[in-house]
Amino acid sequence: MKNETGYKGAARIIRIIAKVIGIIVAVFFLVMLIGDAEMAIKSESFKGISLEWLFILIPVIIALAAFIVAWRWEFLGGILLLAAYLILSFSPTIHSVYYGPEFRFLAGMFYFALPFLVSGVLFIVAAQLDKRASRLKREDSAG
Repeated sequence: MKNETGYKGAARIIRIIAKVIGIIVAVFFLVMLIGDAEMAIKSESFKGISLEWLFILIPVIIALAAFIVAWRWEFLGGILLLAAYLILSFSPTIHSVYYGPEFRFLAGMFYFALPFLVSGVLFIVAAQLDKRASRLKREDSAG
């Protein structure tokens, strides 16, 4: 019974940390995207969403959707957040095919996407700790 409570408590703390990271990242990205879109629309040279903008916009939307999924289904959301991290990290590689590689930009995207990796791992760990606590509870009640 003691181990079960420990696993549940650890899972709760890890879950809270992952959700706080998710909220901070979501607010940051939404403010950034809204601000960039507003500036682009106000500029006289705006001709619609460019291919370069899509390389950033689509992975960010996928990552934010993964946070929403992780809020309800932690393990699945954690896997999706890891995938979002990979997509965001490697989107500059695809970007460089069109615009030329620049190391600062490539390295910057790895750091830019790091919160998705951290929170994805935390959601997966929280889901596994909950699963382990449930298994211990079943074993205690059966035996």
